[in-house]
Amino acid sequence: MRRSASSTTSSSPGKHDMRSPGSCARAARGLASGQMEIDFLKMQGCGDDVVVLDGARVPAETPEHLPRLAQRILNRGFGVGGKALLVLGTSAGGMLPVRCLDSEGDEVAISCNGARCAARYASDSGTVSSSDFSIECGAQKLHAQIIDSAHVRIDMGMPLSGEKTAEIRESLRESFTRSILVQGRSVTYTPISLGRSYAMIFVPDFSFPLRRTAREIAVQPDFPEGTGIGFVQVYSREDLRLRTWEAPGEAPADECACASAALVAAVVNGFTDRELFIHLPGGNIFLQWEESDNHIWLTGPAAYIFTGTYDFTPASRE
Repeated sequence: MRRSASSTTSSSPGKHDMRSPGSCARAARGLASGQMEIDFLKMQGCGDDVVVLDGARVPAETPEHLPRLAQRILNRGFGVGGKALLVLGTSAGGMLPVRCLDSEGDEVAISCNGARCAARYASDSGTVSSSDFSIECGAQKLHAQIIDSAHVRIDMGMPLSGEKTAEIRESLRESFTRSILVQGRSVTYTPISLGRSYAMIFVPDFSFPLRRTAREIAVQPDFPEGTGIGFVQVYSREDLRLRTWEAPGEAPADECACASAALVAAVVNGFTDRELFIHLPGGNIFLQWEESDNHIWLTGPAAYIFTGTYDFTPASRE
């Protein structure tokens, strides 16, 4: 990699290893009294916070209660707080199984920010023995590479057309942009699909009412199935700023997927090179759009916040 992404300094990994004998003893005492003591780790990637559990070190009956546990532990008023609960399984054959649950207790796809957190803890704790492995979360399979003590590289896949019918490859001879009329004004966007569809709109700055503008764009007939919207400001051929928006009620915004779409849109429009930094509100990420296999690789931070023990009483014991 030509450059390394920057991030704030985190505490040493050893302080966050949940695999101590004391942890198991506390869990055993909790079970004896009818209450489960769950050792957890709070992490964040570019401001997306997750609660991480080492599946090998939680009480044996925890898996059957995961939906209720996720609802409670992710609650910001009464629990630890977080966007997702990640439960790491036992690695085998270069594959790390991870279950991802949202605050409603539903199993959902893992975000790139969450995947980096899971990958870093797995590497620091010895759950995986290699710095190059895959994360399996339901039907998802994400290739992860540990870059250094605080940064993880994730394969974001290949960019597709807005209709998800064909790969997008750099070709300045082709026109990738489309226009829609919003309140009598023409708005130009570039449709890119990375898991879901995104409309990438280049702007000179972010001084306009972003949310209102995004809502007006999202209801246009061009997007019958909904779309994520990214507003992109070009600093230079190697630097972008990005603000994302998702319609209420749709899947939570994955800034990393939207950032990957921003890279592709910037390249095919001739604004930037194929390697660049994107500055998000929660931190900086580094992206590379490889010509060899047409995959996008994203390098970003995964940071520890704190560890703790959560007292959990399963619903059947309340």
